[in-house]
Amino acid sequence: MALHQTHLGKSVLPAAAMALSAIGLAAGSNAHSAADRDLALSCEIAVSKGRYGHTYEGVVHADAAASGSYALTITKRGGGNSAMISQSGEFRVRAGQSETLGQATFGGLPPEDVDAELTLRWNGHRLICSNHIDI
Repeated sequence: MALHQTHLGKSVLPAAAMALSAIGLAAGSNAHSAADRDLALSCEIAVSKGRYGHTYEGVVHADAAASGSYALTITKRGGGNSAMISQSGEFRVRAGQSETLGQATFGGLPPEDVDAELTLRWNGHRLICSNHIDI
């Protein structure tokens, strides 16, 4: 399943630097300068198949300790119907740790019928992870 990440920084950077930053985060790069210490978060939409269907989890990974807020939106469509689940709140993650910030399980649906998006906000930054690429 495709994973898409977008990072929007708090400072104005040249377009090329922002593009390289976003590419580095999406590729899972751990290389950060001292000035980028607070950018040491990554996220993902983890999808697993279980007994009762597919579970979608919004997960944050931290190279450095961080805290902020999150919003997870999971939308299912199919059979002429749709449903949306929204979860949000505060998060705190320790350096080197990962935390699941929200989850939902849908029975009988293939993963391509569910769109999930996790938005993290911390220290004036925003990071978006999605299981689709049309953000």
